[in-house]
Amino acid sequence: MKKNKKISMKDISKELGISITTISFIVNKKAENKISKEVIKKVEDYIEKVGYKPNSSAQSLRTGRSKTIVFMAEDISDPFFSAIAKEMETIAFNNGYKIIYCSTENKKERAVELLNLFKDRQVDAFIITPPEGFENELRKLIYDEQHVIMVFDRYFDDFKHNYVVLENYKGTQEATASLYNSGKRNIAFIGIESNLSPLKQRFEGYKDKIGDYGLKEYSLLIQFEHIKTQQGQNYIKSFLETHPEIDGILFATNNLAISGLRVIKNKGLKIPEDLGIISFDDRDVFELFTPPISVIAQPVPDLAEELIKGTLKLLKTKSANEYRFYQKSLNGKLIIRKSF
Repeated sequence: MKKNKKISMKDISKELGISITTISFIVNKKAENKISKEVIKKVEDYIEKVGYKPNSSAQSLRTGRSKTIVFMAEDISDPFFSAIAKEMETIAFNNGYKIIYCSTENKKERAVELLNLFKDRQVDAFIITPPEGFENELRKLIYDEQHVIMVFDRYFDDFKHNYVVLENYKGTQEATASLYNSGKRNIAFIGIESNLSPLKQRFEGYKDKIGDYGLKEYSLLIQFEHIKTQQGQNYIKSFLETHPEIDGILFATNNLAISGLRVIKNKGLKIPEDLGIISFDDRDVFELFTPPISVIAQPVPDLAEELIKGTLKLLKTKSANEYRFYQKSLNGKLIIRKSF
């Protein structure tokens, strides 16, 4: 066979004296219980030897599968989501799938536009961190259009769906208790104004634990679009000036914590002497900060594994005309450093 010529199934058929149909079954992993192990091995060995690569477009038309999964993150530039994406990419690749990433910026309209784009490209499944107000669209995708959808980082109570999430309520209670046990008695919560489940549960976990201790609640909820802005920092600055008695702060996200640390530094406050600090979601900057910041770290490798494992399982059960919901809640890990 000439070098540099793209090898086809027809070439393999001619070379091995095996029908194209048989080779197609083997290439598309449909040969089990239909073709002898000896023939399968003969074809697979030859394919490996000559470096045959199936035509992905043609294969997609034959199998109805593009071997592609879309990951629609809230913000793919966020270290948490990018770390999840990287871990998923490796696991998916090892299972013959590729990942496409995109960001919704927590905007419903953007998410809908992206979904329409990828649906036209016949992707096999979607892993989605849904933006605000996305319940109806998600329900339609799952129940009316019957797409394979795995929801990540949040879930909805009013209809059944697949999800992989963190135990947010439990994590916040553990974080609040750690601040209390370090001697802090005026503990504040700085979060995001949102109806999304993780943000609501983090706030509820804080309020319930503060209630258990009989302490006063101090809370500030900032709109999503202000988190990384000067406006967001101004809200935090005003909050601290209004409540100078605050001696501990739990930040609901890493981006909120970074904005808060800028304010704390500019105000000349000392950690942990003036303020004890703990944040959800770890980042390299927290470990390198002086002093290092304590966190509730999300189990990124485990979350990524559950997302891909669950999605592949859903794809398999869909092809078998059966459906079982895949729902997992994983615990975070409290990492105590020197910030309280």
